[in-house]
Amino acid sequence: MNHWQTALATLAALSASLALGEDFKTIQGKEYKDATVIRVEADGIVLRTKSGIVKLYFSELPKEVQGRFDGTKTTAAATPHQPSMSEVKPRLVSATEKLQRRGLLSVDCSEPDAKAWIALTAWRTYDAQEKENMTKNLAAYCHTQYSSIWILDKQSGRKLARYSPSRGFQAY
Repeated sequence: MNHWQTALATLAALSASLALGEDFKTIQGKEYKDATVIRVEADGIVLRTKSGIVKLYFSELPKEVQGRFDGTKTTAAATPHQPSMSEVKPRLVSATEKLQRRGLLSVDCSEPDAKAWIALTAWRTYDAQEKENMTKNLAAYCHTQYSSIWILDKQSGRKLARYSPSRGFQAY
């Protein structure tokens, strides 16, 4: 098998594993049920769960889980339609994870029109440009091809903002 055949076989295996929901457990005992691997990076995997998106570093995962993704790290990170989050949006990941850990943000990427619920107190800390950037980045975070999202007040469900490629950013 030549280099290209190996790369294609690895990519096919990765694509199959990315589509299936499975359970992950960190070495600290934190569980992620029915999670979908949406990206494999050099230092970890990015999961989509019911409660949002999270990155698990390989150092947090059992050796057998690390081994499953060992051969796919470079291929997945270099695939054009799956950019490495560590290169493209590291601040968004950390800001999103921080808000999620504090219970201030929930993201649902399961539909074409993704939804994010944010605590109004957190939303108000951002200026207009930061709100627009956050909305666009969350849309891209959920869907790499057709990125569209609604930002909703976590408590009331009231529309705060929306982004779609056809309509652009709209604040309410």
